[in-house]
Amino acid sequence: MRLTFCRSVQLLILGLGFWQISGPAQAPTQPNRSSVSPTIADKKPVIAGACKACPWGILAKVTADALSFYGYQTTICWVCWSSFGPREMGDKTKPVMPPGAELDIPEYIEPPPDAIPDISATSESNLIDAWNGAGPYAADHRQRRNYRVIAVIRTSTYMLAAASKKSGITNLKEIKDRTQPTWIVGGNPIIFDHYGIKVDDLKAKGGGIMPPVGSGPTRVSREKRASADVFIGTGLLANTPEQRSWYEASQLSDLVFLDFEEPLIARLAQEPGYQRATVPLALFRGVDRPIPTVMRPNHLIYVRDEAPDQFAYAVAKALDEHRDLFQVQLEPWYYDPKTVAVSKVIPMHPGAMKYYRDRGYLK
Repeated sequence: MRLTFCRSVQLLILGLGFWQISGPAQAPTQPNRSSVSPTIADKKPVIAGACKACPWGILAKVTADALSFYGYQTTICWVCWSSFGPREMGDKTKPVMPPGAELDIPEYIEPPPDAIPDISATSESNLIDAWNGAGPYAADHRQRRNYRVIAVIRTSTYMLAAASKKSGITNLKEIKDRTQPTWIVGGNPIIFDHYGIKVDDLKAKGGGIMPPVGSGPTRVSREKRASADVFIGTGLLANTPEQRSWYEASQLSDLVFLDFEEPLIARLAQEPGYQRATVPLALFRGVDRPIPTVMRPNHLIYVRDEAPDQFAYAVAKALDEHRDLFQVQLEPWYYDPKTVAVSKVIPMHPGAMKYYRDRGYLK
C-alpha cells in the first residue's frame, strides 16, 4: 500500500513538471519513474556530442542551450564523436576518452562525464550504420535498434572532388593509370571503386592516402595536406576538424574542382543519408561553376526508446521554440518544420511526434 502511494506521488510530480512545459492538453503518457534515467529525472541529462568545434558538438550545445530555458541543466560529452556516441548510446555505457584525443586542440575537448548519455547527435548516415550494424559498426556483429529520433536538423555538406592545378589531373579516371606518385587527402570507397583507384597501387607508385583529420601518428600538418594532388570527401566552408582540409587546401593551393559522372552520382545518391545536390558557384575558391553531386543534409538528435515521452516532447519543443540558436553557430544549420520529423529508417520517438502533431507539423 505504501509503495503504491509513493509511486502515485512520484508520477503526480512528474506530471506537474510536464504541465509547466507544455500545458494540460499536450501531456503525453509518462512511463513508470523506475524506468527513467536518473539524470533525466533530475532534469540533468547527459548529451553525447563531439568536440566543441565539431558539427555534432555544435548540435549538442544547441540542444543543451535550448533545454536550459525549461529548467534543464545538461552536461555535454565533448569527446563522443565518430562511432563512440552511437555505441555508448545504444549499449548504455559511460563515455570514454578516444585514443589520441589529448593530441587534438585542447580547447575543443573536456574529459568525458561519468554518466551514461541520455541523448545524442550524429549524422543520419552514421546512425543508420549503427542501426544496421554496417560500416564502422560491422565489426561489432550486432544491430542497435533502440534509437529513437527527436529531431532531424539540416545542413549542406557536399561530396567534393578536386585536384591541385600543379598535378595536371582534370578527371579522377586519370589517377588509375598515372605513373607519377599521387597523394590523395580523404577518399570514398564508392568513388574509388568507380574509378578503379586502389590504395596499394598508389603506394606502389610512391603515393598514398593522407587523412583529412586524425590524431597520433596519422596526423599531418595543414601545409602537407594542402600539398596533396587530389582531395575527395564531403565538405563545406567551415573550419570544423572534419571540414578544415577543404578550407585550408582551397586557400593554400590552386584547386581545380572536378565533375562526377552521372552513374556515380546516381550510385552515391542511393546511399543512406545522401541525396542529389548541386555545389553552388564560389562555395570555395576554385569552384567556378555549379557542380552536380550529392550531399549529406540530415543530422539527428536522438534518444533511446526508453526515454520518457515527456522528455522527448520537451526536447522537440525546446529546439522548435529556440531554433534561432541554430543560426548563430560555426556551421550553417537550419530547422525546417517540413522535415524535422521525417526519418526514413530510424523511428521517431512518440513523445516528439506528439509535439509535432500538436504544432501542426504532422497530420
